[in-house]
Amino acid sequence: MKKRILELLTEGGILVDPAAVNLLCTLPDPIGCVKHILKDPDNRPLILSKEDVEQYAHCVSEKTIAEPRKVSEPKKKTAAVETTVKKHEVIVVRDITGDSTCVGNVIDFAKLFNDRYSTIRKMLYRRRELAGIVSISRAKKVQRDIKIVGMVNEIRTTKNGHTLLEIEDEADKIQILIMKGSRKIKEAFLKDEVVGVIGSFSKDGEIIIAKEIIRPDVPMNSAMIPNGSDSVVAFVSDIHVGSDTFLPEKWNRFLEWLNKDPSAKKIRYMVMPGDLVDGIGIYPGQEDELLIEDVFAQYEALSKLIEPIPDWIKIVMMPGNHDAVRLAEPQPALSKEIQNIFDSRVMFAGNPCYLEIEGRSILAYHGRSMDDFIASVPSLSYSAPLDAMKEMLKRRHLAPVYGERTAIAPEQKDYMIIDRVPNIFVTGHVHSCGVSEYRGIKLINASTWQSQTEFQRMHNVVPDPARVPMINLGTGESWIEDFSY
Repeated sequence: MKKRILELLTEGGILVDPAAVNLLCTLPDPIGCVKHILKDPDNRPLILSKEDVEQYAHCVSEKTIAEPRKVSEPKKKTAAVETTVKKHEVIVVRDITGDSTCVGNVIDFAKLFNDRYSTIRKMLYRRRELAGIVSISRAKKVQRDIKIVGMVNEIRTTKNGHTLLEIEDEADKIQILIMKGSRKIKEAFLKDEVVGVIGSFSKDGEIIIAKEIIRPDVPMNSAMIPNGSDSVVAFVSDIHVGSDTFLPEKWNRFLEWLNKDPSAKKIRYMVMPGDLVDGIGIYPGQEDELLIEDVFAQYEALSKLIEPIPDWIKIVMMPGNHDAVRLAEPQPALSKEIQNIFDSRVMFAGNPCYLEIEGRSILAYHGRSMDDFIASVPSLSYSAPLDAMKEMLKRRHLAPVYGERTAIAPEQKDYMIIDRVPNIFVTGHVHSCGVSEYRGIKLINASTWQSQTEFQRMHNVVPDPARVPMINLGTGESWIEDFSY
């Protein structure tokens, strides 16, 4: 089996890490997984790692459920049992809760950025167009066409309108010149993002003139494969209980629909990605707009508001920048004191988090960093948050910019890296609503239950409230139920 695997991969022009081969040999259908890897020539890795195999194997396992092989009767019974176990199962795969180690010193910050650089560098190393990457110091000695990886340290525009980046790796730094009007390089850059550069040195050998900038991005083969489930997950964000701009009539309309409409019977899960309550002291003058001025009383009111939600629906709650957790991201789940206010069907996760629901991977993030993306990338706006989410996926990072509006905790591991490719990516925060898709990944921005506040009016933020995005976990179909009328 190992020999056949190596033959197929070699024929496809892929080098293999021994650990990847060993993992392939343990899979139920190793040849099927190899064929799945080979079917997308534009995104297949140059060097197949163990992490690549884990990702591809997940896709193949979903396909196996959708297209079962003919097996003997006893094996069919075993498969049925396994399917039953996974049914209506919710797992918090990863978040920061209980694992925070930072104290905020210089060493913590160094470890955070080193982890970011090394993790995303590995992603870039697997890009075929970046085969032959060298370190910056090595590139300076070679002085020819080169390929390097670095973290963006500085971004400037020259007097002639060219873009000048300073990027650095673990040991050195260098200037990258991007010519004005470059056809291949049109996107904006963010400080602290990690990029690959293909280019050549200038005549004086001081700077690299970029031919291409490569981002880690997500693979093209990330689409959800139908798996036979008929369950639906609803996404309900930014409820802002306690605010005088909370919309109780529209919330009650949603509850009535959940309990009376036959189509709501398929909703088995509800994910709430942050700003569950309005909090206190979040923005200037907020106290004048609060109906409930005690944060614990706000959560008690939320508990009463979700009581009418049918008991067959499992709820996952996570915090946002208005909730009673630390402001710096990643944020842990709500405290036990607050969790005890809610009944046992409510699960709690940190922000961001990876969830697994009936085998589907969901990356849930409140979305505070959209403020920084929108401020830094001219083409982005609050009216189109899904575009900002695509930029996160391209960079494989939820909040690359340090020192702006999004507070980042210096954990020794960078929890904001998108190191696992999800089936579904959901955010809130900007009080907009939309569904889209990027390279097969379902994108959701999950609306709000708050009308326009004075603070939003000052900043020209127009909310799109009382709308609930839905996704069928079996087919991947997405739609929005509207309760704003």
